[in-house]
Amino acid sequence: MIVIIYVINSVHQEVVNILENIPGITWKAKVHESMKDKSNVPLNQIYKSKVLPHAKQASKQFIPVASKEAPSRQNTNVTSKEVPDQWDWVEMNPDCIDVVPDMGNCAASAYASVTNTFSNFRCFQGKDAKRVEYSSQYQLNCDNFDGCNTGVFIIPIWNFITNFGTVPSSCVSYKSGVTGKTGRCPRKCDDGSQLPELVKVTKLNYICTNSDNEEAIKQALMNGPVSTRILLYEDLYYYQSGIYQHMYGEQVNWSACEFVGYGEENGVKFWKVKNVWGREWGENGYFRILRGPSRENGECEIQDGCYQPEV
Repeated sequence: MIVIIYVINSVHQEVVNILENIPGITWKAKVHESMKDKSNVPLNQIYKSKVLPHAKQASKQFIPVASKEAPSRQNTNVTSKEVPDQWDWVEMNPDCIDVVPDMGNCAASAYASVTNTFSNFRCFQGKDAKRVEYSSQYQLNCDNFDGCNTGVFIIPIWNFITNFGTVPSSCVSYKSGVTGKTGRCPRKCDDGSQLPELVKVTKLNYICTNSDNEEAIKQALMNGPVSTRILLYEDLYYYQSGIYQHMYGEQVNWSACEFVGYGEENGVKFWKVKNVWGREWGENGYFRILRGPSRENGECEIQDGCYQPEV
């Protein structure tokens, strides 16, 4: 067992060493203890990746399969207005937005991320006297679109809140992060009290509707955070700081996240994004990613599949 642990740790450290030695890389890597079980990097892939940037060139040619979200998109016209060169809701309104979810052992990033964005927007719009964290567990148990098996597509989760609603996490707390399992739809709160009235989304706006999704997202951010998802590659698990670009590893899945701002550093434009892996990962739970047309829909497809609620 000790030998196995040593080998696994060596594998992860070798990935970090590879990333650190890529010329011109714009971000720093680290082995995160909480990410070791998620990354599952094959031993042979490490040595294949030594031919970088060849692996990066191959990744640029990746064409994803059709998303399950496509049929449910609802377009909206964002009123054009002048936007500043940089924006950061975490600095400007931390009371409403600076809560970082941790999906834990439940591979259902969409439930954690979407519910967090919904909670943020309720606070932004003054619908709650102070920020209320709404229950991702209630949706996991009652919707169970994909449960803890995948749960990475955001539109079914937004549709559930729009059509049925959810309750505060103080009523139904998040348990799947520990158990890795989905429970039954509750008829009462954890303490045995009656469920409160379900809270819903009034309308869901699809933000990324044209070829200039960068500008559309910036416009939407003036109103609040924007829900999105990212094509997840193995190297993101190792992100520590800086402006992320996919440099190494295989595609893992999609993962849900949230635009909270944008800016530019040393001539490199970036989005600031909230993740669902807790505060120990990345830049206090956030990451910055290349902004602009590095690919058709942005780096790792992050500038596509973007939504913003009205509450």
